[in-house]
Amino acid sequence: MELSVLVGYAEGPFYFEMEGEYGNFTVEEAAAYLGLSDDLAAAVTSWDAEYQATLDQTYPPDSAFPSPEAHRIWIEKGKELAARIKQESPIVTRVDYQANSHYQDGTCVF
Repeated sequence: MELSVLVGYAEGPFYFEMEGEYGNFTVEEAAAYLGLSDDLAAAVTSWDAEYQATLDQTYPPDSAFPSPEAHRIWIEKGKELAARIKQESPIVTRVDYQANSHYQDGTCVF
């Protein structure tokens, strides 16, 4: 199965087909289905929480990481997690990592 790691505010970081339905799924919804270890699920949950914490509730267009370096580190951490998902999941054949549109669809694939 193909999995996309997209990330967006107030939605799960994963996009794939589960039981005939395409959609965004939280780590909690998807971890068992994808066969992810508790350690990897916790790491993805923490990584997604970092992104969710950047939301500026008063003016969402101002949402941002505290620095360009923090954003770069978050992107790289996500890339490592995407590779781990591909290695660990017995059902995932392809991971398309997009990091909230940092990478275009299909340009960072594991």
